[in-house]
Amino acid sequence: MLMYRLSFAILFCFANVLASHAGNQKKNVLIFFMDDLRPELGCYGETYIQTPNIDRLAEEGVLFERAYCQQAICGPSRISMLSGKYPDRLGIQDLWTQLRKSIPDAMSLPRYFKEAGYRTLSYGKVYHHHNDDQENWCELPNKPGQKYADPEVLESIRLRTAEAERLGLSVREKFEFTAGPATEAADVEDTVYQDGAVAEQAIDSLRRHQDKPFFMCVGFSKPHLPFAAPTQYWDLYEREQFEVPDRRLPEGAPPIAFTNWGELRAYQGMPKDGFLSDELTRELRHGYAASVSYADAQLGKVMAELERLGLRENTIVVMWGDHGYKLGEHGQWCKHTNFELDTRVPLIVSAPGLEKGKRTEALVEIIDLFPTLVKLTGGQVPEVLDGKSLEPVLADPSLDFRPYAVSEYRRGKVVGYTLRDARWRFTEWINVESKEIVATELYDHSETQLSVENLAGREEYSDLVENLSKQLDSRGRLAVEPLRKSE
Repeated sequence: MLMYRLSFAILFCFANVLASHAGNQKKNVLIFFMDDLRPELGCYGETYIQTPNIDRLAEEGVLFERAYCQQAICGPSRISMLSGKYPDRLGIQDLWTQLRKSIPDAMSLPRYFKEAGYRTLSYGKVYHHHNDDQENWCELPNKPGQKYADPEVLESIRLRTAEAERLGLSVREKFEFTAGPATEAADVEDTVYQDGAVAEQAIDSLRRHQDKPFFMCVGFSKPHLPFAAPTQYWDLYEREQFEVPDRRLPEGAPPIAFTNWGELRAYQGMPKDGFLSDELTRELRHGYAASVSYADAQLGKVMAELERLGLRENTIVVMWGDHGYKLGEHGQWCKHTNFELDTRVPLIVSAPGLEKGKRTEALVEIIDLFPTLVKLTGGQVPEVLDGKSLEPVLADPSLDFRPYAVSEYRRGKVVGYTLRDARWRFTEWINVESKEIVATELYDHSETQLSVENLAGREEYSDLVENLSKQLDSRGRLAVEPLRKSE
């Protein structure tokens, strides 16, 4: 009996040691980057979009109803998220500037986790410029797969790309010269297109790195243009179910608030000016929905492998969209503005030991993800970050977090700063040289995310405008010197 008790005690202590070791094990981090994804998903209450895998992830974590990117264009938005800083503080407010070439010693999420002993792994579209920050990735393979499946389209693009190189066109000119059709539905396997192949890269990586702590970013390019996806995802929808949005611009909105959505117009078959036809609008909205469902399926494959390998319970999973998107609302397309449709993004955080299946109305910014992941993995938050850890909201989704969220968009020598509080979106466009406010916007979002009427010029809102202007402090933001750049 004594020997039995002694053996039991030894086994009990050994079990405690194992449990303690498991509890102290470093948590893995898996982040899904989604390109041009609106917060119109099943879990966000939009049942016409079929996203069963993202919906399941929402059931395993906290869904943020009011998350905002810091600039509605993928380059600055992704750099802002990965560095935890506002675009103007980085001095990066365009599509062409890379983080590491601009600020060689910048702190970033891959740098932080690599220095913390993690395997840092990047697949697909993470930074806008694929090789940005490459010294801080342990793995950064080329993006596999194709944008199109049609051999004739691919050959045409190849020939035009060669001609663009011969002509010495700029990056922007090259894009406009070589763009293919805006939609494609091909009867092919998922892995023919880029996101399916990226999912396979991530799955292979999980198998190879399952015994080491990892920080993995998986960037899906859909639903970004072109809206190209296997036919099985187009077949989830009927063309007639897609409505044509109201094309009226917000009453009283200044011209600087909008763009000519040249990104979409560069694709074949798109008009160079004016509205799209109803038929073309429905085709594009159909293609967008198919692309969302295709990306959702690839996320599901990676998550299934994470679970199969027994890694799910020790992995923090984040799904976020780099900015919103317009699908014909106000007669506009794409992003590139400060409107609610462009700056509001989907965000889900699923962390071991924290709330599951909850949603929060807390106002948050995407720069908050960097400090959140540091805190959730037991690290010290770098002092240089502008964001705040979301840990309190993940523990109690009913908490308030920020009084407002701030985004920005630069057009030449004018930058628009925009503030979103619980009800209002307030925007000031300010000349960066003269510091003169050249346009002001105020929209009421108490009932809709559409910007119906600019109320900034109405007398009854003058006190509100003055108060929101003080909170936003456009001139103060403009006065902050960006981080030093390399020569």
